[in-house]
Amino acid sequence: MTQSRVRQLFLFFLIAGLLTGPARASGPVFWTVATAAELLRGTSDGVFVSRDGVVTAGPQITSRLTATPAQIWSLTESQDGTLWAGTGGDGRVLRIRSGQAEEVAFDSSESNVFALAASAGRVYAATSPDGRVYVIEGTSPARPFFDPQEKYIWALAIGADGRLWVGAGNPAVIYRVDTNGTGQAVYKPPAAHVVTLARDQSGRMLAGTESPGRLYRFGSDDRPFVLLDSGLTEVRAAVATQDGSVFVAAIGRGDDPAPAGGEAASVGFAQPPPTPPTAASSASTTSGRRSVLYRIDPTGTWEPVWETNDVIYDIVATGDGGVLAATGPEGRLYRVEANRDVLLLTGVDAKQITRFASAPRPGARLAPFATANPGRVMSPGTGEQAKATYLSGVRDTKSVATWGLIRWEAAGPVALFTRSGNTERPDDSWSDWAGPYSRREGEAVKSPAARFLQWRAVLTRPNAPPAPALTSVTVAYLARNSRPVVSSITVHPPGVVFQRPFSADDGAIAGLDDLTADARRPPGDAGPPTPPPGRRMYQKGLQTLVWRAEDADGDRLTYSLQYRREGDQAWHTLRSDLSDPIVVWDTATVADGRYVLRVTASDSLSNAADRALNGDKESDPVNVDNTPPMVTVEIVRPSSGGVRALVRVVDAHSPIHKLEYSLAGGPWQLVYPIDGLADAPEERYEIPLSAEGDVARLMLRATDLLQNVTSVPARASAPGR
Repeated sequence: MTQSRVRQLFLFFLIAGLLTGPARASGPVFWTVATAAELLRGTSDGVFVSRDGVVTAGPQITSRLTATPAQIWSLTESQDGTLWAGTGGDGRVLRIRSGQAEEVAFDSSESNVFALAASAGRVYAATSPDGRVYVIEGTSPARPFFDPQEKYIWALAIGADGRLWVGAGNPAVIYRVDTNGTGQAVYKPPAAHVVTLARDQSGRMLAGTESPGRLYRFGSDDRPFVLLDSGLTEVRAAVATQDGSVFVAAIGRGDDPAPAGGEAASVGFAQPPPTPPTAASSASTTSGRRSVLYRIDPTGTWEPVWETNDVIYDIVATGDGGVLAATGPEGRLYRVEANRDVLLLTGVDAKQITRFASAPRPGARLAPFATANPGRVMSPGTGEQAKATYLSGVRDTKSVATWGLIRWEAAGPVALFTRSGNTERPDDSWSDWAGPYSRREGEAVKSPAARFLQWRAVLTRPNAPPAPALTSVTVAYLARNSRPVVSSITVHPPGVVFQRPFSADDGAIAGLDDLTADARRPPGDAGPPTPPPGRRMYQKGLQTLVWRAEDADGDRLTYSLQYRREGDQAWHTLRSDLSDPIVVWDTATVADGRYVLRVTASDSLSNAADRALNGDKESDPVNVDNTPPMVTVEIVRPSSGGVRALVRVVDAHSPIHKLEYSLAGGPWQLVYPIDGLADAPEERYEIPLSAEGDVARLMLRATDLLQNVTSVPARASAPGR
């Protein structure tokens, strides 16, 4: 595409946006990603997102494994700097030494090593699902160390006295094991599993449970004290900071309530409920979950400091009052600072970051960590990534869209790419990546028209300054116009009208006169919402129709109304250019009969002529009857004596509603038909009279269903008189 064509597109979109104002479908939409909150919705592979919303290359990290196991579920570091990793699927313990390839230190008969702990030349490894603890000492083969009855061991930690603490599940139990392998149960929480163990700054043990998600603290007397009852399903991780605070990561389903803040409370001993084992629930990501990071200060008061839809697998203190958080399912590392700012520190091409080996060394931004799917062990380097990639969230335009220009603000070598598709999650059906785009001031997006769009930024470390930094990305697109929908039409009873709202004129009727839009209103501005109708009134011969219409784009709608007589094919315009969804029809302007009305909604005020669309709906049949019924009377004199008036009432279009009579100016009295029910266009009645003279004083009043009324004297309507 030529440079002049790019300018033409940009000017077209800019002018269209200025002319159309806020109406979405009338001009392009500008999707801008520029803030930290928006950037945190994307996916990182080695980038750092600052609190100011600037994307730069993240800290350098190096893979320490030559092989690629499916999962690394546990990781620890011994005093000599050796890393120990526990795998999933094959249940191995890997020894990783500086400058050497990893070696298998232990190949268990179990499928998972969920926990590791190192102390005084020993490494402890917990296997599942048969719940054993093994010990590795030096170069000697691993040997069984502790074998509890429970099937799952999720957590190991070294106590202040050097003894091993073990957190198990199904049911939950916490053991303390002497150096010779002799263990005793310290506490059996009323929970399904004990999933995390950690020491606080005073050497007291902290234990987090699943179902329910609670954090316990144990003093020298082994008495449990609940520091936090999260109200969520699981307390996944806990870590103490130098000032005596404790950070806690809790996980719950999307509908789990999370407490807003409070103080810790103690609980007594209780037996756990019979909860079935759920290995997958504690070892893998479950959709629909959310995580909450809490901070408990030294006084025991706690508060939530961060909530995310990512699953937090582990946390570690940074040394300055903050924590690092390892998450899935997008493999992201976050830094939560003491002031509660959340930074995206980096990301990896793995589904989960599962475990930290230790706290970051002084001056380091990261600590060694492990991943799953695929399984890796990563160590931080001294600089930044040579090449880092940021992947935006997916933009849903709600319909097939035509892409305009992509523009971005950046420094240094930053390359932009785009891809599009028609599925919510990118898959093989999406287009290939288009780009790189080279003109930051605006370049036409080359991806095909589709409903969804995503962009990717690649930051490459240059040989000379400036370092790559991305501040914002804007993509313009024009979504397909959506057709208005008239969802319902309400036909009120004949004669029912409503006072115009806010009108001082009691006789003003909403919808009776044409209402035109305010010419000074900016295009696309729908103006104030239509107020509800006012007081209900009755006006013979008027028919009120009210309808409901929607436009998915939020376009301003106008309406027209047509009618046709039942049996006819041609439609006739009744009203046009209506701005309110109500009209009153003076039915005296048409002949009696049954009619169908059609409401058409148009979004032409918010769209160019070649993009405007209409939607319509037909009403139920409407009876129009402005002719009163005919009344005839026959006076009969039975041989038995007395006088009777036989009354016949006939209407051409409507059922007879009622017949009334008045004698000598008296009150009107209701008469029932001879068949007992007034439901037909023709009804017969019989009125007994006391004397011959009552015939001259008898008045009749007949009303049809549409409130047309005939009043006649009986003598005038009697045949032959």
